[in-house]
Amino acid sequence: MKVSIIIPNLNSPIIDTVLEKINWQSEYDAIGEILVVGKDDLCLLQKIEDPLVRLIDTGTAINAAKARNIGIQQASYDLLLFLDSDCLPQPNWLFEHLRRQAEGHAIVGGGVAPIGTNYWSLSYNLTLFHEFFATDLAGTKNYLPTLNLSVHKRVIESVGLLNELLGRGQDIEWTTRMQKAGFIPFFEPKATVIHEHNRRSFTAVWHDCARSGHHMRQVRMQYPELFKGSWLIQNRLILLLLSPLIAFVITFNIVRKHLNLFQKQWSTIPAIFLTKIAWCWGASR
Repeated sequence: MKVSIIIPNLNSPIIDTVLEKINWQSEYDAIGEILVVGKDDLCLLQKIEDPLVRLIDTGTAINAAKARNIGIQQASYDLLLFLDSDCLPQPNWLFEHLRRQAEGHAIVGGGVAPIGTNYWSLSYNLTLFHEFFATDLAGTKNYLPTLNLSVHKRVIESVGLLNELLGRGQDIEWTTRMQKAGFIPFFEPKATVIHEHNRRSFTAVWHDCARSGHHMRQVRMQYPELFKGSWLIQNRLILLLLSPLIAFVITFNIVRKHLNLFQKQWSTIPAIFLTKIAWCWGASR
């Protein structure tokens, strides 16, 4: 089974390290091509001596959904593996994706390590990927993030490309569409990545979570049957007024679900609460 790896890139300062991590995969021979779509103004790809790597330079900055769609349209193989340019795949990452695909799962999402480079980086990963920790159990999901996702082309031929008009949440909308079409997303936490993003301050985390809330409101209203509490976000004023209560309930549930983790990371709980306030504020705009 050959795979096309698609990486949307907007001048990532660690794209060379990401590609090196791919080069160390035990199933490297299964890779047919690695398409890096976007911009590499730092010229880091020049350091990579790998004939499988191809930069598709888009000339101007484009959003991740459009970059992934370009990669899909230019991919040569039927199995597509999406990876973000700030995600470092761990040693068994590719093996676990291929193993689950071989078992018949046409949509496989991998886990995100619950770690970070500083307090806010850690808090961001904990709040954003609490449903997809590498420490969780494998199983089916209603949706999956595209930062670490393998999809068979037949699924995309059935449901279409990503929605490029959504500023955030395109992956949730896309994989929800797949689930609605009868393709069940499967989560394999052992296909782990370390998410080394650049949200390392309160301001950066707040703005990103608010932006996520703004766009995810549209997705939740589109599929109310799959998202708990979708009725609540229909009224922007009520959502804003109740945001402290909503943030408390969601934070409490996250901590309760991952109690062992938060016994060590208890200091991030106030930050997670603030990110949920930010999400509600963004959704209410």
